Amino acid sequence: MSTLAQVQADTMSDEVKRLVIADQFATEWLLVAENDRDSYEQLRESAREADNIVALSDVLREEWENLAEQVTELVRDRISETASLFIAQMLQGQGSLPFDIIARQTLDNFKN
Repeated sequence: MSTLAQVQADTMSDEVKRLVIADQFATEWLLVAENDRDSYEQLRESAREADNIVALSDVLREEWENLAEQVTELVRDRISETASLFIAQMLQGQGSLPFDIIARQTLDNFKN
């Protein structure tokens, strides 16, 4: 017997699934960044320096990828190779879509 969530997921197109995942990541990322003073100030500074959504998205994505790599290496060194593979799978390879969403929302918020 399938759950409602399974049935809904099975009926969504791959594009819709991709958007839902990216939007959830962006929501969680912004929840942290906007509620940590240092992160918030860095986000504001990056938004001020960015010429457009794409420029800000690229900066944020590169920062995330660097952080994900550092965390993965730390887990590999301190815990295990297998644990680092799990962490890498969850953190790396987000692509640009969630950071496009973050950049758009950030620039909209700081304009107002």
